[in-house]
Amino acid sequence: MPEVLEKFLAEMGFALLEYTGNRAFLPLAELPPWFRELWGESDSVTIPVALADKSAFLENFLLEAEAFWQEASSAACRSETWLERSSSGRDIPLQARALHLGGKRIIAISSPDPEFREQVRILQTARNALLDHERLSREIQKKEILLHCIVHDLSQPLSVMHVAMDCLSEEPISEHSKQFLTLGKLASNQQETMIRDILHTFAADLQASLDAGIEGTASADLLECARKSMTVLLPTFETKGVRLRLDTGADLARPWPVRAEESRLQRIFSNLLENALRYTPAGASVTVGVEDEGAFLKAYVEDEGPGLPKDLRPEQIFGLFMKGKQSGGKAGLGLYFCRITVERWGGSIGCVTLPARGSRFWFRIPRAAEGARPSTTDVKSTRFTPENRALHTHPLRILFADDQKDIRTLTTYQLKRNGHKVVAVRNGQDALKAFRKKQFDVILLDQEMPGLTGDQVAQAIRKIEAGKKKSHTFLVAATGNTGSEDIDRLKALGFDSVLSKPFRLEDLHAILHATPPGRAASLDHTGATRAGNVDFSILLTRVGGDERLLARMIQTFLHDTPKRLAAIASALRRQDVEDLASLAHALKGSISIFGAEAARLKAQDLQEMARSGNLESAQPLMGSLKEEIANLLANLRGYAQQTPARPTSHRAKRQRPPRKRGEPRR
Repeated sequence: MPEVLEKFLAEMGFALLEYTGNRAFLPLAELPPWFRELWGESDSVTIPVALADKSAFLENFLLEAEAFWQEASSAACRSETWLERSSSGRDIPLQARALHLGGKRIIAISSPDPEFREQVRILQTARNALLDHERLSREIQKKEILLHCIVHDLSQPLSVMHVAMDCLSEEPISEHSKQFLTLGKLASNQQETMIRDILHTFAADLQASLDAGIEGTASADLLECARKSMTVLLPTFETKGVRLRLDTGADLARPWPVRAEESRLQRIFSNLLENALRYTPAGASVTVGVEDEGAFLKAYVEDEGPGLPKDLRPEQIFGLFMKGKQSGGKAGLGLYFCRITVERWGGSIGCVTLPARGSRFWFRIPRAAEGARPSTTDVKSTRFTPENRALHTHPLRILFADDQKDIRTLTTYQLKRNGHKVVAVRNGQDALKAFRKKQFDVILLDQEMPGLTGDQVAQAIRKIEAGKKKSHTFLVAATGNTGSEDIDRLKALGFDSVLSKPFRLEDLHAILHATPPGRAASLDHTGATRAGNVDFSILLTRVGGDERLLARMIQTFLHDTPKRLAAIASALRRQDVEDLASLAHALKGSISIFGAEAARLKAQDLQEMARSGNLESAQPLMGSLKEEIANLLANLRGYAQQTPARPTSHRAKRQRPPRKRGEPRR
């Protein structure tokens, strides 16, 4: 070998060896220092070195290398990075690669020590970040549980107020009394908004670091959200004698799409409008407008009040519980919520005192990209009207479970008044007993009841229906937790609809109107899932409710799947279509047990691709399949950690050596 090439290999730290057979290698150049530190010096480059006997990893890699040399494949045959320990106790990272050079079977071994140390550092940093993320998630979960409990306790009396005033509004009362009733409804609505702010503001603030980027594809119409908020608050403005108008200076006929979630965007407008109303005197005006700023769309709310507090900078006004010393207003969460929400969407928010009179609060949000999906509000319900009620030609058989006696009394009274047959119970156990005795069209369950919760009752009902093949009963969850994730979770448990607490009778009537007797909408319980999300309640049903059996199935899948993926990758590298088709088929069957439809379809595509003998696009498909399975494995690991099971061991039990008589027990 030329001297310059030998120096190059030594400088790069490569050991170049020719395979001579019988697990031995002949050095082709001077060996690097790390090689001699691990396996000793070779007296001559003409003496073979039995590397397969010195390194267990190389012994295994030699099997792949021999297959590579026999096939004369053009595909690369290289190892992962592994560690060998020297006699001095130092761990040395190594990589090996099999080559065809001049008709010789060559193995090149290198020690990427600096790169490996950097990778270890990066992985350790990532691991520490993951641990911090998990710790933060646990803290967030604790705080959210506390918040949900608080909101639940506050919602109960407010629900009574709503239902009581709804019942009273349909009684024959004087016009003067109706005015007082309207004011009471407005006050209860404001109280409900404050409760929602407590829950959503703090929960959203804590979750912000985990949800970064989730809403990036959502869109909403800026002008439409402004109009909806103005419509809701218009009676409040009229009561105080303040004019609410929309600035017509911009083109109000065109769409105004922004990257935002619709329900939160409406809350921003509501908070800014309520803030403006608080400082605007009777006879004055509040103006809402929109402006186009190219990549951003801007909205503003102008009032004719005293202007901004002089003792606060504009950016301080959006702080938590912030209030000026000279201001007669109250400290709250509304403006703080506006700031953290707008900034999370990549926008900005501010306020200024107007030259003549009043102040302007503004915010700008990035314009939505073409084809962005429109977002939806947390809870969908059509407002109930007398016309809608008339469409109910048959009464509904309703089972209503709530642990609050006053809510049961008022709601039952109103439902019976509208012609429905109602059975009201105070807990989940009584709800299940009633369900077993009678047939109902709709079951309304309070989510948080002592003993059996509404979630547990819903799961039990769905299990009973599956066993007896009964018709699908329409289940409604009454809850104060109405975020999008909460609604998805409740529907996964078997609920068909969600009623936000504190609820109004008009919202309940709207849900009942959408559920004709005998034709309750059913959910898809086939078990198919998306992006690795597994419905474990369905899986439990398949195994007869045996959690330990399900956990063992998961442990087996977690243990075997990485090996199957490695075997598929090897078959793909060898272009062995027969082996690849067989392995992909086995993996597809294993995946289908857990209902991961996306991963199953990709495994099926890989199987069909192998059977056709065309593997041109197999490598990208393999990468996509690995991503889907990684999501599935992560989901299954989470369940396995919550429901531990003793895994079946494939190793022979280690026998203890016989203990001699008189020898002490270890």
